Amino acid sequence: MPDSSTLAAWGLPGLFLVAMMAGSVVPVPSEAVLAAVVYGGTAPTVAIAVATVGNVLGALTLYALGRWVASGGGGPLGRWYLRRRAKEGPRMERVEARVRTWGAPALLMSWLPVVGDAFVIAGGMLGVRPVPFVLFVTLGKGLRYLFVALSTAAAL
Repeated sequence: MPDSSTLAAWGLPGLFLVAMMAGSVVPVPSEAVLAAVVYGGTAPTVAIAVATVGNVLGALTLYALGRWVASGGGGPLGRWYLRRRAKEGPRMERVEARVRTWGAPALLMSWLPVVGDAFVIAGGMLGVRPVPFVLFVTLGKGLRYLFVALSTAAAL
């Protein structure tokens, strides 16, 4: 995997790629690449849009995994996830409880490091409808990227 400076040199395609990976379970520094792209002269609004779309597409892979596992599928990947879920225990139970209680608005928390992915998978496992899922995940992740891009632009 290329480092964040290489991805930033790729410009918007690199930002899209790293944001999409970060939206799934791959731990990559999408915020660092976003900051580098904005620092390099890309308009913050364009960079925010590209990063948000990529990150939401990555989150949709986790959502699909959650739906698949909940329906009894998943094969080896589903079994791995169920083992991981059992290992996480209380944290995953708390996340699922929040999604059951708050519904789709709980997905605003998808921007959080580490636990955000758990909210996304829980949304899929608990059957949050696709349109509210996309709306709330986009809002949560978009606000994170807005903060990073505006902070970078203000530092210029």
